[in-house]
Amino acid sequence: MALADRLPALGHRHFRNWTLGSFVSNLGGQLQTWGMFWHLDAMTHQPLAVGYVGLVRVVPLLILGLFGGVVADQRDRRKILLTTQTGMASTAVAMAALTLTGHITPAIVYALIAFEAIFRAYNGPVRQSMIANLVPTELLPNALGINGIQWRLSEVLGPAFSGLLIWGLGPHLGLTACYVLNGFSFLAMIAAVIKLPAMPPKVVRSRGAREVVASIAEGFAFLKASPVIANAMWIDFWGTFLAGAQALLPAFVRAELGLGPMWYGIMAAAGGVGAMFASAALTWLPPIRRQGIWVIGMIASFGAFTLVFGLTRNFWLAAFCYAGIGASDMISTVLRQTIRQLAIPDQMRGRLSSIGMIFQISGPQLGDYEAAGVAQVAGVRASLILGGIGAFAVAGWYRFNGKLRDHEHKA
Repeated sequence: MALADRLPALGHRHFRNWTLGSFVSNLGGQLQTWGMFWHLDAMTHQPLAVGYVGLVRVVPLLILGLFGGVVADQRDRRKILLTTQTGMASTAVAMAALTLTGHITPAIVYALIAFEAIFRAYNGPVRQSMIANLVPTELLPNALGINGIQWRLSEVLGPAFSGLLIWGLGPHLGLTACYVLNGFSFLAMIAAVIKLPAMPPKVVRSRGAREVVASIAEGFAFLKASPVIANAMWIDFWGTFLAGAQALLPAFVRAELGLGPMWYGIMAAAGGVGAMFASAALTWLPPIRRQGIWVIGMIASFGAFTLVFGLTRNFWLAAFCYAGIGASDMISTVLRQTIRQLAIPDQMRGRLSSIGMIFQISGPQLGDYEAAGVAQVAGVRASLILGGIGAFAVAGWYRFNGKLRDHEHKA
């Protein structure tokens, strides 16, 4: 079968532009994230210092995320993205300047992360809602799969380049380069958004706090009436909260394996490799029909790979397990997004995407903090092992939940 038949969503020009801009921007974001993790670990040699990143990121999200969903439904989504992308770019420039001049400290890093998270609270619901506006409904699963491929490719290249830059240029210039490149990467996303047509809202703008709260409540009412969507959000939250491993990766590579930044970059990239291959398979193969049981299975797989990752002392086996973690998370993410997007009308997508974003992001971010806290007390390996067992137990619990387990969307 021809490539165009397998990837029909790419036949739509606005989606192609969006995909390219997203890829460049995501690549820059990965450079900064993994560089920042190594930076904090190098400054403190404390897993909890990296774990604080998740806590700092999630607080603005919890406070502002729901309002971000209302804004996404009631404003031109194109204009929102131009504002948020510009704001996030400014934090990358500040991080680069302070690192280059030697004035960076953990406290400043956390402050810049919190500032960026304010923009992300409004950026996330729009980006999650946008793809459904760029392709016909019947091509949405294909578009989500393609979006997953570009996202995961950035997760392969970003950490690898981050490790190489730190190793090749040295910590000072290498980390500065990671932050500078992230700042420039936002230009690609801004250029793609500028080319999109205007997207006027389909919902009447709320006037006053009471109407805003009522609009948010409408989103929760829809969620309450949709137990499959709610359960898909909760299983992801608990699985990633208990088994998140990103914040432990610098300490695992440095202290447990005794390796440097180049190997750290390779290990981090392995997660992206697994996710990218999983996303490619989802896009290339016929759609999965029994999405509910597959989501549960992927949470179990996520936990099992995390458990073995924590047990092994061999770098390449650990990298294979980290790839398995990435693949499991990717399949779960695409299937949960498909369940949600196909079940939600467009005028509700911003609000439901903001609720979904809170679950999707707060799970791993709070999980990073929780995992780092356990590692501070019991050690990195114990934290990973306990997290893997926890995620596997979550999957076992939802295996007996008929609403999610038996869900099958025919579209």
